Amino acid sequence: MIQLSNYSLEDMMTLPLPSIPDQKKLIFRPSYRDVVHVYNQVNEHIFNNELNMPSLLIAPRCRQYWGMCLGNNELYETGSFCEIRLMDKWFCAQWAVTVIAHEMVHQHQWDIEGPKRWRKGKEFLMSHGPTFFRFRDKLENYGISLKTAHSQRKWFKHQDLFKA
Repeated sequence: MIQLSNYSLEDMMTLPLPSIPDQKKLIFRPSYRDVVHVYNQVNEHIFNNELNMPSLLIAPRCRQYWGMCLGNNELYETGSFCEIRLMDKWFCAQWAVTVIAHEMVHQHQWDIEGPKRWRKGKEFLMSHGPTFFRFRDKLENYGISLKTAHSQRKWFKHQDLFKA
């Protein structure tokens, strides 16, 4: 079993992919330690350590989402206004890293952009708009595709998250 905590962000995205039949069994099961490591790597390389680690919850597979950033107008004890929930089973490590990075972009919207908006009399905003895609190029430098969603059908055809 792959332990992401042994790899740099760049190396995680170039790990060998499991066979497609194995991927369809959702064989990649990251530990909490792996998720924290990915979070710290993305925070360092993409967000210059601006983000406070929110509560990270790894939950049994839910058909509604791969990951979710739940925002709140009040600061949690973690120093973040949100919590990130993630699936416990994945096609591959790369898919998990991509989803964690996606949710962290939402966290940035909530934790960094949100207070700025609030001071201007606007509501907190978590969307797939301009503040979301501002991080696309930086993530692509590490092999991470930032999209609003990835197609599972295209993933199994191309095995490339930039085409999925």
